[in-house]
Amino acid sequence: MKSFKAGFPKTPTAPPAPPKTTNAVATPTFSKPGATAATPTASPAVSRPTTPTGTTPQGDAFKTSGQPQASSSRPNIDAHSLQGPQLQSPNLSESDIADLALGRTPGKGRAVAPRPEIQKLVEDLKLENPGAEVLRYTDQGGHPMLKQPNLPAGTDAGVCSAMTSEWIRTGKEAGGDPMKGSQAFGKLTDHHFGKLIDKQHAEHLQGDALTKLNGAHMDDISKLQGRVELLQGKSAQRKELNELLTNPDLTLEQRQGLKAQRSQLTQELKDGMAQLNQDKDAIAQKQTAIASLVDDFRTGRGGGHPGVKVQDFEPITSDTFAQKLYAGTKENGHYRIGLRKSGESAEGHVLGLHKTDGPNRLLDANTAEWKTNSHEDAVNLTADHLSELYKAYSTFDITRY
Repeated sequence: MKSFKAGFPKTPTAPPAPPKTTNAVATPTFSKPGATAATPTASPAVSRPTTPTGTTPQGDAFKTSGQPQASSSRPNIDAHSLQGPQLQSPNLSESDIADLALGRTPGKGRAVAPRPEIQKLVEDLKLENPGAEVLRYTDQGGHPMLKQPNLPAGTDAGVCSAMTSEWIRTGKEAGGDPMKGSQAFGKLTDHHFGKLIDKQHAEHLQGDALTKLNGAHMDDISKLQGRVELLQGKSAQRKELNELLTNPDLTLEQRQGLKAQRSQLTQELKDGMAQLNQDKDAIAQKQTAIASLVDDFRTGRGGGHPGVKVQDFEPITSDTFAQKLYAGTKENGHYRIGLRKSGESAEGHVLGLHKTDGPNRLLDANTAEWKTNSHEDAVNLTADHLSELYKAYSTFDITRY
């Protein structure tokens, strides 16, 4: 459980009040369980673009495993092992009607009660992190709107990316005040959960389009590189002909033949270089356009606010994660922490962290929005989330908004 700890001392809770003089049984204490034609050069000055989307848009909502949990004081729970009952559809409210008018599945207009297993998990995390408070449960996997059939593409695994995006937006628009940001975020999740589904779906479509555009762009670069190598071969042939023409023993007919070959190669090199430069410029322009689209995509992930990539994907290890997270989130602001499993198209999940000089907040769409007394406590709480729920994730990145 403590393998991810940064070694920061946790803020203790206030000492308990003295017990009343009664015959009640004493309350037990809890202990913790034990990212000439010009010669072509080797490669045109076109850099390869980075992957546009980073983590996959959808998050890991708690899913069914069908396996009973082991009996212990701290059950071994991960992000795929929790299941809740199907909730009945609520009566339509004004927000429900608005959602239906916009083509969304109607929301409840009030907070959805967390599933018992989420409550138990959260209570365990609170015991491990003294001073941590739950501002509101999120529990996306238990929301009735995500249990409806025929969900839009990209939302079947949850809306953690959209939820984190809107959490960042509401927090920034509240001027960085943690409590005002939390209140605005709560109104959104309680009254307009359908907007999160819409946003997650739109992000999925945008990310998929960017991935395809980037793949086609990489193919163009690969083809360009192939033509560069072809021209390099012709340039080497022309050099060999020049060396042969220095032989004084060549007959007139041989010399004329070699010159004709050289002349043909020279023309092919001129034509090839002209086309190569033209195509190289087109690729550079396309790359600039893709970079702009990627910036827009990342801005959208920050709720419409531009972000700064603090750390690209780096390995998650038990002895370095907390320290890297602490170092990468020292500046005040809102952070998007992307988690990714192994593989090019692996599943992803997203967490949010709000760093201030006072109270800090952590958002996990699978558990809750949390408040801690310090940055160190927020890092420790995040590490516990990874230790308990996201063991299968291998890398993480950090973006500040």
